[in-house]
Amino acid sequence: MTANRAEAAKLLEKGQALFEDNRIDEAFRLFSGAISLDPDYAEAYIVKAEAHMGMMEMEEAQECIRTYLKFDPDSERACGDLMDIHYESGEFGESLACCDKLIAARSSDPYLFAIKAYLLSHLDRVDESLQYYDRALALKPDFYDACCDKANLLSECGCHGESLAVYNKAISMDPGKAEAYFGAACTCHKLGYRNKARFFMQKAHELEPEDEFINMHIKVMQ
Repeated sequence: MTANRAEAAKLLEKGQALFEDNRIDEAFRLFSGAISLDPDYAEAYIVKAEAHMGMMEMEEAQECIRTYLKFDPDSERACGDLMDIHYESGEFGESLACCDKLIAARSSDPYLFAIKAYLLSHLDRVDESLQYYDRALALKPDFYDACCDKANLLSECGCHGESLAVYNKAISMDPGKAEAYFGAACTCHKLGYRNKARFFMQKAHELEPEDEFINMHIKVMQ
């Protein structure tokens, strides 16, 4: 390790600590200092990129990631960051392309299949989205979040009966979480099952009594 690289690494470490302490401007000065000291220090670019992402500065983050990828074009970490950057920028097709690259490297990762399903839903490719939720659940049968997301998509498509069945499956996976109860309540409301809707919403409220969104819906359903 060169003397410049060692000093740049120290600046980067100090910058990360400052960022964690919410001393944002100081942190970015150190990130930039590390890059100025050693322009070939790849780690500095991705750390700075992820700091920009934390500040929702997606254009700046993407610029840093693009530079990092010149040093490590096959980096899964950078590909994942770029997937998130494109998503937050509303560029769902580009985000999906990054997700596909990650799936090619990790073809048994249920979380990636769920992310792909979610991105496909944003592109109105509903049938494909449902297929990828099923693939995620096949790999991880107790995947609560994927189950809830699939149920929500079914409800949005007007398949309320199927949606309710999937929400009930999610509830059986983890009765201690409110999301599936809330979704089941809204779906029952659409189906005209008023008593069931109130029951599910009350269960959601018991689990998340401070949630303003749930409280608002309880008042609507009374």
